[in-house]
Amino acid sequence: MTAIRRVVTGYGPDSRARVVSDERVGPISPDHGDKWSIWAADEPARFPGNGTPPPFRGPLLPAPGGFHITVFTLPANFNPDDLWGTDDPALREQLFKASIDPQTHPLVTDPNPFGYGMVKGASALHATASMDCLMQVSGESVFVLEDTEIRLQPGDWLIVNGVPHSCRNDLDEPAVLVGVVIGARHDGIPLRTH
Repeated sequence: MTAIRRVVTGYGPDSRARVVSDERVGPISPDHGDKWSIWAADEPARFPGNGTPPPFRGPLLPAPGGFHITVFTLPANFNPDDLWGTDDPALREQLFKASIDPQTHPLVTDPNPFGYGMVKGASALHATASMDCLMQVSGESVFVLEDTEIRLQPGDWLIVNGVPHSCRNDLDEPAVLVGVVIGARHDGIPLRTH
């Protein structure tokens, strides 16, 4: 998939509803796997509009109250644990933190010690100030929580409510998901109790 067609409606100069934009949106790759930004805004939508894309800080997360409609892929056989080349938790933490660009991936600070996840792929657990509403379109993805994995098949939906999560793809084909990401305020990740 190289480009996705995006048709936008709005009002013309004569105040009639019409198609104001019909174009192809190419992918971006700020991390592992291509992502397509279909439509996004950093604040609640206001109508009527002329179809001009609203302001969006992007490329992935909107400001609180904003939204981002996206399509993204997980490469075949993707496991974030394989990115670091080590099983040493301290070194994995150092490499993970160095790999994060706060402009593209503004993460919520996690007060828990790194490496508390027990499921394959947990070395990249992270939380964002967003509600991520995701639907599996093709392939299969596995969303990882600290001690749980959620296997998604085509047609399944997952709502990630600002919790530490990661994802992987155990199959030999890409996994494609559609998402609506809603920017939210986050009160912080709680300190785990044993």
